[in-house]
Amino acid sequence: MQNLKVGTPLTLELKKSEVDEVDHYKCKLVDFEDSKIYIDYPVHTKTGRTGFFLDGTQFQASFVGQDQSVYWFKTEVVAREKRNIPVIALFFPGLEELNRVQRRKYVRVNASVDVAIEWDTCSFPTITNDISGGGVMVVQSPSNKLEEENKIDLTLVLPMNTGETHYVFAIGKVIRVIPAKVSQPERVSIEFIEIHEKDRQLIIKYCFEQQMQSRMRALK
Repeated sequence: MQNLKVGTPLTLELKKSEVDEVDHYKCKLVDFEDSKIYIDYPVHTKTGRTGFFLDGTQFQASFVGQDQSVYWFKTEVVAREKRNIPVIALFFPGLEELNRVQRRKYVRVNASVDVAIEWDTCSFPTITNDISGGGVMVVQSPSNKLEEENKIDLTLVLPMNTGETHYVFAIGKVIRVIPAKVSQPERVSIEFIEIHEKDRQLIIKYCFEQQMQSRMRALK
């Protein structure tokens, strides 16, 4: 199955109906056939407890494909079986129903992410105003002013929905300095000019997670 093979880690998101929260579970694909995929029993990413779910329980599932892009699809529990190990059968809508986070069309989301910036002999911490796989906008330092065309080193701290924290490193170039407004401080638009693809994919996945949370809030 293209982009989805035995052993692929999956993340399952289960929305709590009574509160504005989402539980995240980790599992692996152990088999697939027709319109079903089989997973080992999911483990809650924060508590470490194994999840037990009734038939019809609905999830949003996501995974990183062989092309290193993030894919997601809606699914639900259709059966529980015992093979070599106990497994859960999930409905699989088909490859044509997979939603792909485009690798070259980077979605930009508003998010406050901690970032450390270094250039020349200066360094300072700040936060992002927004972020995408192609770059970030950060709050300007009041004392170490960045200027257009500056090349800088960035370290971003990405808090993922799984509870994991990833540190992403990149070299960026200042594209634009945006003057302060009454409601906003001075900001700096930075383009990534050197970044490992695995780090870019972590940023894309983070943006994807933020999008999904925004959509869920909008549906309430």
